[in-house]
Amino acid sequence: MGVKFGLNGVDNATLLFDNVRIPREYMLNKYHDVDENGKFTSETNHIYSRFFKTTERLLSGRLCIAAMTLGALKSCLYITIRYSQQRKSIGPDGESSVPIFNYQLQ
Repeated sequence: MGVKFGLNGVDNATLLFDNVRIPREYMLNKYHDVDENGKFTSETNHIYSRFFKTTERLLSGRLCIAAMTLGALKSCLYITIRYSQQRKSIGPDGESSVPIFNYQLQ
């Protein structure tokens, strides 16, 4: 599926099935069911509600990934600022006396 922004810990892929029959008793049917005659039934009648009920598990995972990415960004920013405050660059006297953080300010 390509490179993701932020955390790339888990590979993504596409899985397609064509002309595959699944025995009815093997279906994951927590919210929906298909009877012996092939009739689909659901405890949620509205199609959009069914979609969101099925995908709500993905939302918490996406929020966790976004939060972890934000935490990594904060850590990188902290390290960068601390380093630029300590690393010396050449100042007006020709010596390494000015922190990189202050270099543009003088």
